[in-house]
Amino acid sequence: MNWSTLKEHIESIIDYRIEEQSVAVKDWESDTYRAGREESGWIAVKQDLAIVTLWQIQPKAISLNASSTSKDSEESLDSDHQYVIRKLRSLLELLLPAFTASMATASQPSSLSIREQGIQQLSAWMTEQLDMGQSKAIIPDGYLLKERLTSSMIPFLLIADSLQTGVLTTKELEKLLYSYFGGEVLLLPLSPNEWFILTNRELIEDSSDLKQSHGRDSDIEVEDTEEDVLMDFSLGLYELIASEWVGIFHIGVSKPIVPSERLLAEVSLLKETVTLGRLFHVKDHIHLPWELSLERLLYRIPDEDRAEFVARADQYSDMLADEETVATLETFFKMDCNVSETAKQLYIHRNTLLYRLDKIKQETELDVRRFEDAVLMKLTLLLYKVTKS
Repeated sequence: MNWSTLKEHIESIIDYRIEEQSVAVKDWESDTYRAGREESGWIAVKQDLAIVTLWQIQPKAISLNASSTSKDSEESLDSDHQYVIRKLRSLLELLLPAFTASMATASQPSSLSIREQGIQQLSAWMTEQLDMGQSKAIIPDGYLLKERLTSSMIPFLLIADSLQTGVLTTKELEKLLYSYFGGEVLLLPLSPNEWFILTNRELIEDSSDLKQSHGRDSDIEVEDTEEDVLMDFSLGLYELIASEWVGIFHIGVSKPIVPSERLLAEVSLLKETVTLGRLFHVKDHIHLPWELSLERLLYRIPDEDRAEFVARADQYSDMLADEETVATLETFFKMDCNVSETAKQLYIHRNTLLYRLDKIKQETELDVRRFEDAVLMKLTLLLYKVTKS
């Protein structure tokens, strides 16, 4: 029997109406607040991790006939109802604790710690809100973990597309994350293959104190940017997970947030980021929101408009389907259209790269060494991926 059914049964037995109200645990723990509620006839009948459920017994609507409308009759009737209500309250106060305890035992293992209960509570709320398409809701007051989420933290999203060996459980993953980050980690499961991870902002601050040499001149040291550090940690995390569980994984990471203020918004952002990354950059496993701004914009273009833009590329679709050509273009754009750096990245001679770019120009009439043509080719390449997928 669930709680709603119990309430209906009690109402039918006692032939009285039961008003129900929910209040935050922190409010109910205030002596002044509680005394005022109890004085008004409210009794606490159930308490979960964040909410206290209150009941107040009310008489059903009373109809008085003409012979019983005197003031004395009304006062007598009211007195009788108040007497019955007091007796019913006493009965509920006696019986409900045992029923509530049995329901709690059945629905919540007693072995769970307060922290584990808080994680379950928050994960269930997040999943429910996301299923309803909500991304702006704020964690309700009274949730066990809310007070711990008021400082700046770094959000990660881990998705396991497939596993070839073993089973990736939340408990095993949590142990791995504690070891990797070397500090407090909050792991919130969203589904059997999807986890939202929060770790302390100090992760960036500690790492930014370290200098990393760039280029061939070891005397020149450049401090890593926040984006660089997040990318490095994501790569390390991916390699660690992929070595423990063979399979296909995707990681999205964003800049530090205050979870109590924008938890759902960040989860939605990272889920969209991973979706875009898998769609536009098939070979990548680390997906960064600040690197997918253009892809995010293009993804929101209606399908018919995308198809119209890409239609003109059909004449050279064979070229866009060629992996070597696509890799050349993507690397060229990634290296800011720098010929020398692109050749180094592709491990080919500079003249070989120039030959490929000239061939692309002949087939498409777009010289990607020119800014305007490069923009058109970049847009065409991205939209072609989405359309053909």
